[in-house]
Amino acid sequence: MVASSLQISSLYTQCLRGLVQVSLLMCSSKNSFGVEGYLNQALVDCEYSDSSMTDMLLSWRFVFNQQEVVHYDTKIKKFVGNTGCGVKNAEEWNKDKDMMAGLLGEVDRYCKHNMGLYRGGTTDREIPPAVRVRSMKPFSSQHQTMLVCNAFGFYPREIKVTWLRNGVKVMADVSSSELLSDGDWTYQIHSYLELTPQSGDSYTCRVEHSALAEAIEEKWDPAMPESKRNKIIIGASGIVLGLVIAAAGLIYYKKKATGRILVPSD
Repeated sequence: MVASSLQISSLYTQCLRGLVQVSLLMCSSKNSFGVEGYLNQALVDCEYSDSSMTDMLLSWRFVFNQQEVVHYDTKIKKFVGNTGCGVKNAEEWNKDKDMMAGLLGEVDRYCKHNMGLYRGGTTDREIPPAVRVRSMKPFSSQHQTMLVCNAFGFYPREIKVTWLRNGVKVMADVSSSELLSDGDWTYQIHSYLELTPQSGDSYTCRVEHSALAEAIEEKWDPAMPESKRNKIIIGASGIVLGLVIAAAGLIYYKKKATGRILVPSD
């Protein structure tokens, strides 16, 4: 069973918890308070094992000075006392049909309702990874190139990253970072492949994750080095920017020419 203690209480839960705690305080022995005072706790748990929540179980535990006094769960559908005070109160509460029915209703009002709010950010949360492949200088001198496959921003944490050369899985010269937490319930991982590019070879980083309908395959073209690709991108961006500036200048010139007043000469 997966246990989850929910912090958002229904009004019924809050009222009932207060009444039960007052009753337990009234019947507790004065000797049990001790010189350090007392601590009275009400612990509410919702437990379930499948996504349909059909086996949802609500349980209550009332603890006084670290000793459980009485407990209840919707499986046995009654209070059970653990101390003299707990037994006395459990007998009275079990006779109250409205209280018993109200507690059973808390499975829907408290457990299932709140779990529906929480599950979207926990057990059912899935975020696909973003994948990028780039080249860098290898750590060793045995190979000319190291490819890095970055998979980041994914949840849950289970992920599979493999390298393919010409469609065949590569086993040698492959390493990986540890799975890294981003601190926002997402993860990242980095896989490395050292190689000496050969003419005609193609390399692909394949990433499989539960949030993906199909694996992501990010290719790297060894025919064009990373530095050359970057230069081409920068050069193309410069050309586009130059064209934009030239067009803006031409439009400005035409507007000025249209608004100029020509005075005829004698």
